[in-house]
Amino acid sequence: MEALRIVEYYTASVVWCVVYGIAFKYISPWLSFRLSKTYRQLGQRRDWDIRITSMLNSLITGPISVYLILSDNELGDNPIWGHSRPALHILAVMVGFTLTDLLNLLYYYSYWKYMGALEYAGYIAHHVGVLVAYMSCLTLGTLSYFAVFRLTCENSTLFTNIKWLLETNGFSKSSKPYVVNGLALALAWFVFRIAAIPPYWYVVYTVYGTAQYNRLLTINKYILIVVCLMLDVLNIEWFSRIVRGAKRILQKSKQAHSE
Repeated sequence: MEALRIVEYYTASVVWCVVYGIAFKYISPWLSFRLSKTYRQLGQRRDWDIRITSMLNSLITGPISVYLILSDNELGDNPIWGHSRPALHILAVMVGFTLTDLLNLLYYYSYWKYMGALEYAGYIAHHVGVLVAYMSCLTLGTLSYFAVFRLTCENSTLFTNIKWLLETNGFSKSSKPYVVNGLALALAWFVFRIAAIPPYWYVVYTVYGTAQYNRLLTINKYILIVVCLMLDVLNIEWFSRIVRGAKRILQKSKQAHSE
């Protein structure tokens, strides 16, 4: 890929990192303090602010990634080496958010260490892995189709963050907002993380072993198959928990309405 194009995408990543940093540090605190009594009572607000920032990222990257998968012929016609400026720019947006979140985890270590060393290390490893995968796309222009395909899962991340906000604001699990969001989370998780598994692996199957596939670096092949397989296993496990939770919520909601 042309050097100027690479500079363009990395510049976009830095710009989005700054935008998300401003959202985390200034915009979310300013809005939340004025709109939420719960926020004003919180001693530590970083969890809240990064989730608001994550929701902003989901609203940007989720719908656009779906649109690109459905309409961008440059990606679909050549899943291995095909790329387009819109696709690489949306990956740059995700790189920017991931950098912001990683810097937040590292800079505010004294706050985030409450989650425990193992979980904290897992978050760091996840973020580094995401950066390696997406920055590889920005640098080499490879596997953009698969990267954008995976990015569609951000459509379910939105409801995960809303769930946390509802719980933090004291909504009961039988309340209407909690029930509606729980069902939306289960549906979005199924559509974008479970139902998406067969078509993803079908495309992998069609390109595996081809001349274009064999030109990939070993790390790209590892990310495409091994890492994504691990993610799918985790998504299936998490979905089973979401379904069990949704069933409990519906049962409690029915009991509350019958009393």
